[in-house]
Amino acid sequence: MDRVKLTGVVLRAVDYGESDRVVTLLTAERGKVSAFARGARASRRRFGGALEPFTLLSAEVRERSGSDLLGLDSVSVVRGFGALRGDLGRIACAGYAAELARELVRDHQPHDELFELLVAYLDALDAGPPRPAALRAFELGALRAAGLMPRLDACARCGAPVGEGPVRFDAGEGGALCAGCAPGVPRTLPLAAGTLAALLRLQDGGLAAAASEPLAPPAGREAREALTAFLEHHLGRRLAARRFLDEIGPLLGA
Repeated sequence: MDRVKLTGVVLRAVDYGESDRVVTLLTAERGKVSAFARGARASRRRFGGALEPFTLLSAEVRERSGSDLLGLDSVSVVRGFGALRGDLGRIACAGYAAELARELVRDHQPHDELFELLVAYLDALDAGPPRPAALRAFELGALRAAGLMPRLDACARCGAPVGEGPVRFDAGEGGALCAGCAPGVPRTLPLAAGTLAALLRLQDGGLAAAASEPLAPPAGREAREALTAFLEHHLGRRLAARRFLDEIGPLLGA
């Protein structure tokens, strides 16, 4: 069968049988795909360390008859992001970004925007310590790529301006709520005016805006809780990597 070259980030690698591995990639060309790496565990000569999570690689793959899995024939590392792998906080954030990307999109649907965002976020983690604003920018960008943006520029229920004071946030309603709508919605989350403004800047400016956005407590906590609730509402659960971040997150603000 014809072989195809793909450029992708390893989102997950799962051992299969005694010597093989199934790898999930977010690729520039085909979106999310899974590939069968025969003998990946038996010999490091063929794939080396290229199949580790959040490695950017170039892969040669082929269709496999009767299987949804591609066959992975050869790989070469484009970027290994070695610096981030020496720090638990950066590993945790990279793992969360990879799991979020994997869960937000379906197989074989191109997502150029999400692929480029993930690579840019891994670059940022490789260059320095994790920043809460950068992780919030990644979450917002990933939601945009998946077509699931929260409404932050106006009331998600009625469309009216939310005003300049504190507002409430509800994942089920789709975002921020004005003072008129919030009382009718139970268990909403608080968003101070400064927190909402910071989220809007990150929503508009992405990772570039995160570099100049301190998002210090309590705004950082409010932003994290709001986006975590929004993601859980749409995914139906809290991601395993998010739970791990919750354990070590107080040290990171992530």
